[in-house]
Amino acid sequence: MVLGTVRAMGGGSLLGGVVGGALGLFVFALLAGCDSGEYGAGDTAVAVADEPTVSTLFDFVDGAPGEVVGLVANDAERRIEWADRLDGTIRSLSIDDPEAEPEVVATIDVGTEGEQRGLVGHAVLDDRRFVAFTRPDTADTPFELVVAEIMSDGEIRPVFSAGAAGSGAIGGPIEFSDGGQLLVGIGRNTGWDGDSGVGGAILALDPDAGVNQGERIVSQGYTNPWAFTSLTGGGGIGLVWVWDNAAGADPLDESVDDIERIGRADLQVDRQQMRRIEFAGRAPSDMVELPDGRLGVCGFLDNEMRAYEMFDTDDPLQPILVRAGTIMPCLTGAAVFDDGTIVTAAQTDAGEALLIRR
Repeated sequence: MVLGTVRAMGGGSLLGGVVGGALGLFVFALLAGCDSGEYGAGDTAVAVADEPTVSTLFDFVDGAPGEVVGLVANDAERRIEWADRLDGTIRSLSIDDPEAEPEVVATIDVGTEGEQRGLVGHAVLDDRRFVAFTRPDTADTPFELVVAEIMSDGEIRPVFSAGAAGSGAIGGPIEFSDGGQLLVGIGRNTGWDGDSGVGGAILALDPDAGVNQGERIVSQGYTNPWAFTSLTGGGGIGLVWVWDNAAGADPLDESVDDIERIGRADLQVDRQQMRRIEFAGRAPSDMVELPDGRLGVCGFLDNEMRAYEMFDTDDPLQPILVRAGTIMPCLTGAAVFDDGTIVTAAQTDAGEALLIRR
């Protein structure tokens, strides 16, 4: 990637190979009188007392959509950190200094040929930095998908391997749960899926364990779970909302197209238990908890972060999400600071950029 100027930045196709089909989270609500495409407020803006403003934080000069992923809010230093999927670099930028330039935090050797490969996941907890990435192609394990900790000397310490990563629908986003476990979304086009036979999955990893640890399957049967987040509660792993993508034929019925699904991974052990969306697929690329407690979900197809309210139903295993407006543009990632500031990786008329809402 060629870096550009502060207050603007650009990216390769993150969800290429998946966006041809429907992609999905679970925003299905049986609400009388709701006849818009999604249940809830449609495209209305979110009402707030002091209307926040959205501006460009940094422009990327070159790169295709999908290069900027894994956004992390560094509250202590008031910096936004992100991963460049194609060159394997993690960078950091002040959100308060208009003259600041991005600084390199770390660089990983990645393999990027094909769709979605590269540095695909990035998470930080207590100053420990973890990444998910595909290694360069080798005869033994083509494009191995690895989750690892970046050590103080720049070396990596692998904590999990998903085996060979195909081209597209490999997953890779990571996030720490409410209880400190490292959650990773694995797509159905990996060696791990081939060995387990359960499709993609949300896995819980011990960040202190080694690569041979016995990972816990939180929920399985996924296509390409890029949009998920862990909220407080849920017995250690948190309340894990997930909006799964879709690609090609339905895994259980190849005569019909796959459809995006939304649900709670901590409640529903299989994707097939989750509700199918009943509106146009969004190719969900990230999910965050908003300052007011709602969920914000970014869509690769619509370049929007949309807000969703969470509701319980008569069925304790089927909570629902209801559309509650549009927050700001967002293509591939978002991060929320403690003071409510939101930064997204979005597509603008000038190309890909980091946008800030405060």
